[in-house]
Amino acid sequence: MDERIAAPRYLLSDTNSNQELNEYPEMNFRRLADTISWSDTAPLTHGIHKHPAIFIPHIPRYLINTFSSERNEDGDRPVILDPFCGSGTTGVVSKVAGRDFLGVEINPVSKLVTDAATTPIPYTVLRNTKYEILQGLEATETKYYEEHDVEFLDETDKHHWFEDSAIEGLTTIRKVVIEFIDDEVGLMAGIEPRERKVVADLNSEKLLKTAVPKWLILLIANTVFDVSNADPKVSKAHKSKKMRERIENGEHPPNAIERYQEHLDRSVGKLIDLWNEVYRTNVPGGASQTLTTERMTRSTLHSFSDNWLPLEENQSHQATSNIQLGDARDFEFPDYFNGVDMAITSPPYINAINYYRGTKLRLFWIHDLLEETTDVDAETLRRSFIGTNSATISDIEEDLPFMMNDQWGGAWDEYEKTSLPELDDHILKIHNGDLTEAKSRAYITWKFFAEDMLETLTSVYRHLKPDAYFFFIIGENTISGRRIQSHKFVADIAQNLGKFNSQDKNIPTDAGYRLAGMAWDKISNRDLFYGRDHGNGVIEREWVVILQKPR
Repeated sequence: MDERIAAPRYLLSDTNSNQELNEYPEMNFRRLADTISWSDTAPLTHGIHKHPAIFIPHIPRYLINTFSSERNEDGDRPVILDPFCGSGTTGVVSKVAGRDFLGVEINPVSKLVTDAATTPIPYTVLRNTKYEILQGLEATETKYYEEHDVEFLDETDKHHWFEDSAIEGLTTIRKVVIEFIDDEVGLMAGIEPRERKVVADLNSEKLLKTAVPKWLILLIANTVFDVSNADPKVSKAHKSKKMRERIENGEHPPNAIERYQEHLDRSVGKLIDLWNEVYRTNVPGGASQTLTTERMTRSTLHSFSDNWLPLEENQSHQATSNIQLGDARDFEFPDYFNGVDMAITSPPYINAINYYRGTKLRLFWIHDLLEETTDVDAETLRRSFIGTNSATISDIEEDLPFMMNDQWGGAWDEYEKTSLPELDDHILKIHNGDLTEAKSRAYITWKFFAEDMLETLTSVYRHLKPDAYFFFIIGENTISGRRIQSHKFVADIAQNLGKFNSQDKNIPTDAGYRLAGMAWDKISNRDLFYGRDHGNGVIEREWVVILQKPR
């Protein structure tokens, strides 16, 4: 093992890889991230969209800097993979660190967030776009525009979730944004020489015609939830009693146009922060600066010193971000087989957040504007989210509960040395519990490990280089009163990939990761789980399962 990456004490040596882990050290990522040689302390585009259970940037910042270098053994930029890229945190950090990024995301809204968050847009283009959109909104009467309304994807009642004034505001915003995109306004007017160099070097004038529309469409999605009747303090779409009272009292919805303008202003600041971090500039107007975008004049732009690097020396500039709409369980990118240098991810929690209900209102208002979602099927999407409580057992003819040992194809004494018999015990007792949804919860728990995690670990395994690390960050949550120590079960599944009967036959029976180490990080930000009942099984910490693909 490389001495540089063997130093942290939470890693096991090769000779101790099978020993009992008696001590699990803490990895305080907020503290560790402050020790690294580069630091993106500005907010950047993290939080450009309110996303449930976000991945704090300190985690990938520390891991990428500590366990990768600017060039791999082949002399190329390392490739960082996140199969659950969510709001794009790992992708943003990879871009700033000068690493190529491959992101996989099943949620079209989350993919849109990652696309926008990882793409630096020249600051003059940002200013020009903001000016044109504000002018368009001011010149357009706020009313209902039928031709710019959108048909919802399922039987959801639009008028249950949106008051007439909100629908009028959203159709007005859609009209302005769509006409702006269709008009192909000259966004390069007044662009500065260094910005022009960036555009020319990447041949990205065409990219700007994609990046800017995606950014503006994301802001529509941001506005949607603000003006919907869904309670903003609950992660799923829920019209609470408190929200109904606010509507009856005339306190809701807020003005959609004003909310869109606020999102536009804040996102310009975040995108300027990203530009400044990638290009070592100090352009005013970033969210981390005291200056606001209104003070971004040409005279002030030149008064700020910066550390601009020649583009051929700027690895952040050269780094690519490849975001794919796909499923973590079965993605295949042949160009990346055995070519990924590191994987970092945090999968969804079991039965914790209904991601579909949390995202559907946003998606329904923008799906027709995204190429990837023009033919999306809402029911298929609903059932595709991992960990969701929408899984159904009505079509299952076999006797329940399903157990992990039903899937085991290896020797029985090997199985008994793993933690999986403990998982079987959890599944059985959840199934036999007296809760109304006991059988469904037991099935969801089984499916999470026996299918979702097994298949995800396998998909990543195919793409990783030999000796490459996979940092798997997962929390332990409570199902039917039972604490599920997911990190232990994931570690044992990962080490025995080829021993499961349901495994892809192209995976050798002896295939599996090496468990390189394990640690934990205390969760301090409860906003990650807004709307949850923390009195019933609060998630105290996340576990870092450090896996390595053998040579």
